[in-house]
Amino acid sequence: MDEELALVTDWLLCASSQVGPEYIQLSVAGADEQEYRERVYCYELYHRWRCHWLDGFPFSLSGELDKAKHPLIRNSPKPDFLVHIPGRMTNLLIVEVKPQNADATKMADDLVKLTRFRRELKDQDDRPANYYAAYFWVYGLPVAEWPQLRARIVQEVAGRSDVDYSLMTCFVHEQAGAKALRVDW
Repeated sequence: MDEELALVTDWLLCASSQVGPEYIQLSVAGADEQEYRERVYCYELYHRWRCHWLDGFPFSLSGELDKAKHPLIRNSPKPDFLVHIPGRMTNLLIVEVKPQNADATKMADDLVKLTRFRRELKDQDDRPANYYAAYFWVYGLPVAEWPQLRARIVQEVAGRSDVDYSLMTCFVHEQAGAKALRVDW
């Protein structure tokens, strides 16, 4: 699945460079400042990402797929994006997205979720759910500020065994017109 993940990641990075400024920060009537709105950003990123999909590619892109009534998986949180083969337990990638100004606790919750999908999530027969990769995606943050944000997040999850940074990759999408960049934990 390395080849498929490389393709999907390339499409995602290309898509990130196509997200306009109005989707990164939203103008709000009656407010002086623009606001980060995660859903607005995610919907546009989904659209741009989906436009890169090749006909016949075996994996599909889904946004916020609710698995609450899934017949095989129980107690599953909703990832922002899921790349999978519908109808099969073949899951290539999950992505959690947060704006740069999100609370560190919410970011930590996403890291728990990503770890759980990669490490713990099982079907009803106790078989792994086969999540191949997980991405933590932060937008609106200058890459130079990633070390400070990373330190806040790491401090938030300190001592917890339910976060494993080795099971996820982090990307920072600085601004409109720029590709997101992979950053180190």
